[in-house]
Amino acid sequence: MSEFLVGYLSNQSNHEDPPRECDVLIIGGGLLGTSLAYYLAKEGTDVTLIEREEINREASGTNAGSFHFQIALHQLTPNMTNSEKERLASEVRLQVDAAKLWDNLEQELDADLGVHFDGGIMVAETEEEMGVLRDKDEIEKSAGLESHILTGDEMRAFAPYLAPDLAGISFCPREGHANPLLVGPTYAYRAAERGVRFRTDCGAESIEVLTGEKHRFKVTTNKGVIKANRVVNAAGAWTGELAAQLGLKLPMGLSGLHVNVTEPREYFLKSMVQHIGRRLTLKQTHNNTFIIGGGWPSRPEPYPKRYSNIWNSTSGNLAVALRVLPMLKDVKLIRTWSGVWAYTLDFKPILGESERIPGYHVAMVPTGFTLGPMVAQMLSEYMTAPKGSVKLPEEFRVDREVA
Repeated sequence: MSEFLVGYLSNQSNHEDPPRECDVLIIGGGLLGTSLAYYLAKEGTDVTLIEREEINREASGTNAGSFHFQIALHQLTPNMTNSEKERLASEVRLQVDAAKLWDNLEQELDADLGVHFDGGIMVAETEEEMGVLRDKDEIEKSAGLESHILTGDEMRAFAPYLAPDLAGISFCPREGHANPLLVGPTYAYRAAERGVRFRTDCGAESIEVLTGEKHRFKVTTNKGVIKANRVVNAAGAWTGELAAQLGLKLPMGLSGLHVNVTEPREYFLKSMVQHIGRRLTLKQTHNNTFIIGGGWPSRPEPYPKRYSNIWNSTSGNLAVALRVLPMLKDVKLIRTWSGVWAYTLDFKPILGESERIPGYHVAMVPTGFTLGPMVAQMLSEYMTAPKGSVKLPEEFRVDREVA
């Protein structure tokens, strides 16, 4: 980690008592919270961010850092209708817009974030999976995402390291990855430079709506009370739990996931690899280790414990990786860890201000690493523009109901 980030994260002011009042109070120190703090501060907004542990401690720092722009297995359904295809196309267009922000983020934050656009490969083992791959490819192209279907000798020439008997692949040049240990803390550092107050080890215990006072909200933390005009719930996996205190039921769920890392080997795998029919994400980092994931479940544990590992998930994940990339057979696994994935029931972000509770905002996105910075920028524009002049997508509404 760079020297300036080490200096920021060890800043003693982060552990002081929080200010007694502010304009915007952000709850949650993950990628969404820190990036939103940065974009709001750029517009001169008075911001305080509280985090019950440390910045980037939860899902934002425990994921694999992949940019997922291709349509994934969990988004697809058999015999999709035209309306379902259009829904997926709109989601791909959102991903394309997110990629444009990542293109320039290192220049924006003046930092090396490990951003690489080395392309992504989606593999298919069977002819049935190839049919799904072709359907996916058609939707992506209609949404402006470049992808290429390769089979047979063409596939083997393009990616000779893959199992030669795969049915085929889809290659998307736009996919890539960044270092999840750097992005959120860098946003926090740049936000702090612009006056954002960060308070760690400062958990929100309750929230109340005030009437007839200068501020709309009273948030009680373990370090005292903060009154705020506007609140942003960016608590990641705990967004729904926090919203429930004000009677809001958000359309979201939780799932644990595994990530595995191996010993380093000679660098050869430039592109990220995924599977259209089985859970797999696989990439080789620029320090030559392999990171293997794909959403295999971990065991839920009550806070403050972290989700725990399940051996069947680790072994199953590695078996799929070995099927796709046989040369991993003698590579040693070094470490396995678990994180928590918060998702929405319709796979769309929950973003904006509650119609029922004016001033109360939610920032939650199922593909939080890929889309986080962009949706944070969208919310910042909404919050800093004259009332009614900036609209967020209707399907992102906080108060929506999902069947």
